Amino acid sequence: MWFLGIDIGTTHIKVIGISEEGALLPVKKCRTPVTQHNGLTFHDVQAVWQLLSALIIDYANSEARACGPLAAVSIGTFGQEESVAVNRQGEMVYPSLAWWENYPTAALESDTHCWLDSQAHYRVSGMRSRPNQSPERLSWIRQHHADIWQQIDRWVDFGSYVMWRLTGEWRAPTSQITHSQCVDLQTMQLHEPTLERLDLRPELFSAMADTGECCGEIRPQALPGVALSPHACVFVGGHDQIVGAWAVQNYQPTHVFDSIGTSEYLMVLTPHFPDTPVAWQLGVDIERTWQAGEFVMGCATPSGKIIQTLAELLYQSDYDRLFSDLLEGQGAPGLAVSVNEDEAQGLFSLHHLNAGVRPADIVQATLNHIADRAFMLLTHMCETGAIRPQDAVLMGSLFQRPEMLEHRKRRWKMPLYVSELAEPVATGAAMIARESWLIAHHREDRL
Repeated sequence: MWFLGIDIGTTHIKVIGISEEGALLPVKKCRTPVTQHNGLTFHDVQAVWQLLSALIIDYANSEARACGPLAAVSIGTFGQEESVAVNRQGEMVYPSLAWWENYPTAALESDTHCWLDSQAHYRVSGMRSRPNQSPERLSWIRQHHADIWQQIDRWVDFGSYVMWRLTGEWRAPTSQITHSQCVDLQTMQLHEPTLERLDLRPELFSAMADTGECCGEIRPQALPGVALSPHACVFVGGHDQIVGAWAVQNYQPTHVFDSIGTSEYLMVLTPHFPDTPVAWQLGVDIERTWQAGEFVMGCATPSGKIIQTLAELLYQSDYDRLFSDLLEGQGAPGLAVSVNEDEAQGLFSLHHLNAGVRPADIVQATLNHIADRAFMLLTHMCETGAIRPQDAVLMGSLFQRPEMLEHRKRRWKMPLYVSELAEPVATGAAMIARESWLIAHHREDRL
């Protein structure tokens, strides 16, 4: 038998298997489908499911064929910010606006936004109010698509939708649903004052389930042609950053992670609920981890998108030339960079560009600023969580580049280790599926 891990990411959908003995199988992937409407990018969850199910069926009959039947599945996906509206039949009635996009005008009343963004509400939800989160996006649908609003039965993240397609059961991973700002992070119950303020039904959100909890048995008709073990089931995964950190933690124990893809996400694990005034000021997210009573502070910077933009503008998308320039010389004096906190102002800004400035100068100044800003945030997050960092583990394809690793070592001046896992999210999901299945079947001796 074998176990399947799924990673639904911004650019790719990936699947990877683990054998009963714990050996990793090859990864297989395809592009995440997107649609465009009125200049905005959307993800269609039904299109994602069609591609994913075909990928799983092909994988089961090729890469995993020699391992026998499929025993369990788990899923990691991009954040709950990417949620879709479905009706009572589970059909999508409104797609997900991509997490990096915002609607042209605000739908939330300004006083409601201020209340959601207050320190008092942050103590409850662990989240600052941002335009790409559920309160704003649900308000937009209600205001601009009243007919669709009447059809909505549930508001679900992509992992919840895939679990429903596989099992017929709706579950919301606890590491995802807190991003909605509608959950009390400490009691893990829906926060009634928030639901009342937003005029939302509690039934809009699925029942919460922790990482590793069984969602239900896989229905054979969900994956035609895939051999299933008796009582093959789906175990809850969660937010991709949490699932990836879980995998890395199994190989390289640490309290500090830095994961870079399209976005760079700093994470600090702590057994203490963080000092909320400081965490609020930093703008970090606080969410649950895979362990009871443990929290993770997370903070995102669009580093990957910034690097991509530099490569496209200055190097015709030649990343080798960009990274070759990263460690060259000292850069241009006076050139300044700022990452824009207000997303409406763009990704980042360059200041004091003088005549004769070179692409290498811009790359060095920009990546120096990103690295220094990340280290400042990391230092404050560790202090807030009462953690004394000894090292950090780096994840993601960009940190596989030796120039990027060397640059971070020079800027951070602390021990840094690059995770050896090429696909930490998909691998972590597969590991969750295997470990949870072994525990459920009282075979912990195989772990």
